[in-house]
Amino acid sequence: MSLRCRACIKCKTYIVIHADNPVNQVEIKNFERKHTSHTIMTVDLNEVKGIYSPFASNGGVNPSEENG
Repeated sequence: MSLRCRACIKCKTYIVIHADNPVNQVEIKNFERKHTSHTIMTVDLNEVKGIYSPFASNGGVNPSEENG
């Protein structure tokens, strides 16, 4: 099973979805709030990895998001 993520087409950033992690659900809401007026899609991580940058709620890149 591949990892899924939410990706912003305009900003070329993504956040990995961990359905059983309540902290991740809050981070996804923050991601969606930040990109409210942008087009956001749910895709497999392998479709955006290497092209898009990982989103971190602290404003930086968080490589641990890619480790699933």
